[in-house]
Amino acid sequence: MKSWRRSWTMRGRPWDEAAAAADVDDDPDKSRRHGPLHLGAAAGKLELCKLLVEEFKANVDATDVQGATPLIFAIQGVGCAAVVGLVLSHGADANKADNGGIAPLHIAAERGSYEVAELLLSRGANVDPICENHGAPVHVAARNGHAEVLKLLLQNEADGRDFPVHTPMVVSLVASSLECLNVLIEAGADVNAGSQVTPLTVAADKGLSDCTKCLLETHADANIPDESGKMPIEIAMQKGWDKCVKLLFPVTNPLLEYADWSIDGVIQNGKIALDMDPNDSTLYAKRSVCFQNMGEKESALADANAYRDMQPDLPKSRSEEGAALKLAEEYCQGIEVLMSGLNLGPQSDPADKASRGRPAVPGGRGRGKAAAAPPLRRSSRARKPNVRVSGPEWTT
Repeated sequence: MKSWRRSWTMRGRPWDEAAAAADVDDDPDKSRRHGPLHLGAAAGKLELCKLLVEEFKANVDATDVQGATPLIFAIQGVGCAAVVGLVLSHGADANKADNGGIAPLHIAAERGSYEVAELLLSRGANVDPICENHGAPVHVAARNGHAEVLKLLLQNEADGRDFPVHTPMVVSLVASSLECLNVLIEAGADVNAGSQVTPLTVAADKGLSDCTKCLLETHADANIPDESGKMPIEIAMQKGWDKCVKLLFPVTNPLLEYADWSIDGVIQNGKIALDMDPNDSTLYAKRSVCFQNMGEKESALADANAYRDMQPDLPKSRSEEGAALKLAEEYCQGIEVLMSGLNLGPQSDPADKASRGRPAVPGGRGRGKAAAAPPLRRSSRARKPNVRVSGPEWTT
């Protein structure tokens, strides 16, 4: 080891700088610049890192081409708290972010490393550094469901208010974490906060009945719509989350567009829009009536026209009269006339199905433009994996 050190000293430059240069010389793409301290820290080699720092005076804040320091490597690698403490005790900057704005505390929050996060905060790490794509560490901890780290950050007065996209409570629901939600509520977070997207609309969209119940018990407002104007109960209804519908119904103001404002009526409206066979003309007819009751008149006419086009033997005069009323934009009367011609009043139960594919539906308020009927609404509860912040590429 001593002869190795002398060979670097003879070059007339700091050891860690020479080591980094040697590492680049061996890399034809010159893409990393990872010095020995970076790699030792990532692998959690405490004795090696101690030798490099204390004997060879390696620069604890040296950066690779992505701006990552040995401290970032130590956390992103095996997450050895002893190595993190070593470089911090030798003056490593606890706030030095990489080129993407990811600070050491972001990575500790993403990994759920309570001990590492505690070390960083004790050494003066800023509790609310903002990364453009990931927000503050409280957002990262909440998004990945790390309740203990989230509680630690909140105890150190984190709030993440400088990141306006989503609140920590909203992103906690991305992880479907009831535990994180409770931590934020206990810390006094606003259950109705959110720019166009509130915690309750997210819980309703994901079918999180436990989280929905928790929010309602802490006075979340069920009458705040999302960015498209839909109430939480409508969001849950359209996704088929019956438990959420039942929880939301007693605290939701009656919606005038629903003829049957009851739990069963709302659930039934949602079921009509789910799991439709695109070749079943009967379902298009029934969905048209449903859309009419909901006040979505253009969608109602589009589905009625789709049914008409799938049934070539319908009375021509009634169909033409309905189409003419559509041109005049008399939507309600047009639906009634068209439904009469199709023999699809509220009391009827058509059982015929199309024997051919569904053609394009004329639309566009009578301006001659072809338009397809509204897309089929299918329930899907696919969950996205936890979002991870990008870290250094330290593998050689």
